[in-house]
Amino acid sequence: MPPVTTSRRRLLRLVGAAGAAGVAGCAGGAGDSGGSELVATLAADVKNYDPTRANDTTSRKAFGLVYEPLLSVDFEGQARPTLATAVEQRDDLTWRLSLREGVTFHDGSDFTASDVVATFERYEGTPRESDVYLWYDDATIVDDHTLDVTLADRYAPFRKSLGGVPIVPEAAASGDLDLSTTPIGTGPYEFDTHEPDRLFRLTRADDHWYDGSGEVPARPPIETLTFRIIVEGPSQVAALRAGDVDLANNPPADSVADLRENDDVTVSDHLAGGFEMVVFPLASAPFSNREVRRGIARLVPREEIVSSVYGGIGRPAYAPISPLLDDYTSESFQAEMREDHQGYDPERARELLDSGFDALDISPPYETSIVTNETPERVRWAQLVRDSLNRTDFFEVTIDQFEWNTYVSRVLAGDSHRSDSMMALGWTGGWDPDTFLRNLFYSGQATPSCCNAAHYANDEVDRLLDEALTTYDPAERRALYEDAQRRIVSDAPVAFVRFNKRLEAFRTAEVEGFHTYPLDTGEFTAIYAPWADAYTTTGGG
Repeated sequence: MPPVTTSRRRLLRLVGAAGAAGVAGCAGGAGDSGGSELVATLAADVKNYDPTRANDTTSRKAFGLVYEPLLSVDFEGQARPTLATAVEQRDDLTWRLSLREGVTFHDGSDFTASDVVATFERYEGTPRESDVYLWYDDATIVDDHTLDVTLADRYAPFRKSLGGVPIVPEAAASGDLDLSTTPIGTGPYEFDTHEPDRLFRLTRADDHWYDGSGEVPARPPIETLTFRIIVEGPSQVAALRAGDVDLANNPPADSVADLRENDDVTVSDHLAGGFEMVVFPLASAPFSNREVRRGIARLVPREEIVSSVYGGIGRPAYAPISPLLDDYTSESFQAEMREDHQGYDPERARELLDSGFDALDISPPYETSIVTNETPERVRWAQLVRDSLNRTDFFEVTIDQFEWNTYVSRVLAGDSHRSDSMMALGWTGGWDPDTFLRNLFYSGQATPSCCNAAHYANDEVDRLLDEALTTYDPAERRALYEDAQRRIVSDAPVAFVRFNKRLEAFRTAEVEGFHTYPLDTGEFTAIYAPWADAYTTTGGG
């Protein structure tokens, strides 16, 4: 795997290989001089410091450098040792974990196998229970730095799943430590200050376990991380231009072209693990008819959306698994789905809609709407879909915008599939293909249980997803997921729109070595990640 690093040699390699590789252009500054501060933006306030309670992406990205998992998933999707030095499969259900010795938490307590077991078991009954109890059955401590974990069933994503479980002190499980007020982990940074709606600040932890081997310094070069909470995208950009912040996290797409023209700013982007989509309420006519859904999918102007709404950032989507997971999808597979099912084709759309409306005995035009929140880019692409449908004789479509909480309540309600409106939604997957499919298309995940807002149900798709989840061979898993995707795309419970890209913009002279992590909540990983040979410096000196 090509390592992510900030050495000049590797920076140049990344820039040369990928063009916009997510690295800064300032020279020098890799020393361990201390005393520096990096100021970045967050678009919302931090809600919770406890990993078992935090369900919002902002909180998890803010405390991502405070806690550490046993394994971390690097910038290319490979699991890397972090607090575990080895993970050995002993049989189909048992994995032996060897833990790093000499690690301490920020409160000075030693990290041992007891902390791992306590961390796993405190997830039971919490809002994030499925992070662990989707696979965890039991654990046996062999010694202070070795334990055996028993799975409830074969579970292919086990290694990567460990990357989503921050390890906390055993005292948090016993009630002697309240993480909701005092976040304590083993990470390279520790909690300092939170001023609600204004800032969240971390400082460098003095006793982090990394010894400085390799190309990464023993201590993070940046001493203080200050996250300024700036909700409005234009205000983030203005703060960046003025030099009030060093880094804007995910700036608005329509500002990127101007920022790229600014010599003081570097914009980095990276294919991300998420997509936008139109979800159909399958229990309501005419969306209950497959030909109607397929016809609408043929009218989504994906190329125009990527070009005019996102300034060319991202790529059209025709199936759910992101190109980020190239072990499980490919350009040729996306092209097949485009040609066979979801590529823009008004003539084919008219044939499908004719057939569907005739079968339902519905006389067009059908009055309906697309429900969306107030995210500007989402509203704009929904309007383009509306316009495309309204150019036919089959629909009269309007846009219904709701503020965030109302919107979420509406689309995740248990009766979302009985609505007479289409829903403009986004989805963020992870490093395993199951994260792009199960929550959205498995029958048991229908809202309000989870996120299958269409209430799509296909027994064969369920079987394929279950079999893939318990299949350890990657080639066999890929075949199962391709079969499942073909069935889903053919049934068209949703029309896929666009695969996302992660964006960061930072002050060129003040930031060196920042690399965009492709998944939500991990954006600040490259501040200091010795397990991935990655770190960031400030000041250019």
